[in-house]
Amino acid sequence: MKHGIAVLVCLLLAAGPAAAQERQEFACGKSLVKDGAPPQLVVDEKLHVMDQTAAKFDPGAPSPGYVIKYIFCARSDVIPAPSDYKVVAAGYPLMIFARDKEDRSGRTRIAVLEMNNGQLRMRSVGQASFTPEMARRIQTVLDASLPQIGKTAPK
Repeated sequence: MKHGIAVLVCLLLAAGPAAAQERQEFACGKSLVKDGAPPQLVVDEKLHVMDQTAAKFDPGAPSPGYVIKYIFCARSDVIPAPSDYKVVAAGYPLMIFARDKEDRSGRTRIAVLEMNNGQLRMRSVGQASFTPEMARRIQTVLDASLPQIGKTAPK
């Protein structure tokens, strides 16, 4: 495992543009917290959120004494994948980092998929809000995902 968000951002920047229809996941990791210690962002080379086929999301064990606060992934697109709801159903927000394809400056867009008052939502973090087209694509995924939440939530 490698530590630090800098590694994740470097992977994202080095990945270059992806094909328009093909969503790619470059790296994922966990934000770990422990009383009395600063939070850790840990890139986990074994964690592939988009590749998980199990009914329930398993982030793997955190470092001893730590708990997982959220899961993060660097991807080619900030729009959630169809099975990303499993991360939220398991009790973890999912933070997605993606180079902004609509902005030629190459800045990184950040979004969080989470539950809010019983509703699955995705919010933009930082300066760039979602374009109307992005909002439409996000809503399509959320509408398809929400009915699945109850089927995969921890009991």
